[in-house]
Amino acid sequence: MRSLLGKTAPPQALALRDVASVAPGLAAFGMTLGVTISALGFGTLPGLVGAGVVYGGSAQLTAVTLVHQGAAFAVVVASAAIVNSRLLLYGASMSRRFRDQPTWFRWLAPHFVIDQTYLLSNARPDLDPRTFRRYWGWLGFLILVLWSSSIAVGIVAGPALPELPHLVFVGTAMFLGMLAPRLTNRPAVVAAVTGGLAAAVIGLVRPELGIVGGAIAGVIAGSAVRR
Repeated sequence: MRSLLGKTAPPQALALRDVASVAPGLAAFGMTLGVTISALGFGTLPGLVGAGVVYGGSAQLTAVTLVHQGAAFAVVVASAAIVNSRLLLYGASMSRRFRDQPTWFRWLAPHFVIDQTYLLSNARPDLDPRTFRRYWGWLGFLILVLWSSSIAVGIVAGPALPELPHLVFVGTAMFLGMLAPRLTNRPAVVAAVTGGLAAAVIGLVRPELGIVGGAIAGVIAGSAVRR
């Protein structure tokens, strides 16, 4: 049925239908991130600019947290890159679908590679190059609109919430929520536990280096167990 719809419906309709299937989760994540941005003292403009420039919730959360802690620009960029490193695998997996596209598309379209666009587009392998190009553009644009709007709602609603100290820990709760479903084997568990402990210890001394140090420690521990 989905294959038949893919052949008859225009790309924008396919993209709209697919975005609707992930909208509840994205909206909740975006609003929570917006509340976090508000709790950390950032305004609406930085949050919305970050939504478009970073185009990734976990990386944006990492960036605003480190900027709030006074981290250097290089540390912020490196930490966000580490958090988003999985996107390299997504890009490599999608290389076949990008290979026959125009040069401008191959340069600009990878900006929209995130978990949702990767999974949704993989569910439509029958799209020809031209249709895929239009579908991908609509998919990325619609998610950007939904994501930015959700963050804006969270930022605006944030000041109206009670001034509770635990609001600053919303970001940590979001990370834990994203991490839990990925702990499906022993190396992943070891990497997560080691990385978390290392990040906590390093963060006590140098808060801005906690994520980078934890990521490195987690990768080393997970690789050692896998061997």
